[in-house]
Amino acid sequence: MSNLVLRALTGAIIVSAIIASIIFGKFYFGALFFIFTILGTHEFFKMIEKSDIIAQKTFGTAVAGALYLLLWWVSYEPFNPQDPVNTATTQRAMYLVIIVLFVFVIPIRELYRTDSDQPIQNIATTLLGIVYVAVPFGLMNFMFRYNGEKTFHLILGLFVILWTADTFAYLVGSRIGKNRLFERISPKKSWEGSIGGLIAALIAAAIFSFFFKEMSLILWLGYAIIITVAGAYGDLVESMFKRSLNIKDSGNILPGHGGILDRFDAVFLAVPAAIIYLMFIS
Repeated sequence: MSNLVLRALTGAIIVSAIIASIIFGKFYFGALFFIFTILGTHEFFKMIEKSDIIAQKTFGTAVAGALYLLLWWVSYEPFNPQDPVNTATTQRAMYLVIIVLFVFVIPIRELYRTDSDQPIQNIATTLLGIVYVAVPFGLMNFMFRYNGEKTFHLILGLFVILWTADTFAYLVGSRIGKNRLFERISPKKSWEGSIGGLIAALIAAAIFSFFFKEMSLILWLGYAIIITVAGAYGDLVESMFKRSLNIKDSGNILPGHGGILDRFDAVFLAVPAAIIYLMFIS
């Protein structure tokens, strides 16, 4: 089987699994991305081992999984601005305390390690892996609700817009791309490809606005711009990590695509940007 066919088959399976989990509901989506969180965080720590830094791989992955589940659980209890002093608010404060306590265990555990003499780098990398993967994946569970109403259209739109932008950025860039976007980090990406991807993303958003009325056409277009730009930065950030470690792929768990981080690099920055945008316009 050629690499192109293998890549297409793997991509089709991933896309189908994500779309199916979104349509079936938050429980299935949450379960799928809990798996991705565990795999992605572990992959991040394995990738870092290419350097002299030794993150707390097992404990860090466990904390990332716990943080994801915590965010998934909290997302089932939407905050009610009409009743700011309520049980859900109190519980949220307790959850935040739990998260902070988990974080402070990491430097304490580093005291007992004897396999590395770089405690600051180890602690920082462990924290980065947790935040980089678990937080955006966990925050996606909050995107099943908009203006107090349940909906799966916004999270579906996020993925479709990112996939559309990525596909057309590649197609346009490979044909007419001449001006490098960020040559120091990613020599193949071009301004022409990025603009082509953005235009395609805007068209996808316009189509979504026709079928899904949670947001107006203007708001859907703004959503697409925010997601596409942030997603491009997410792609570049992951490329920066890999270039600094002199590796091509973050892992090899996905045939033809590399690793979890390679597949979801745009998502890691697109999700926080999308959340901020939705909070601002709601």
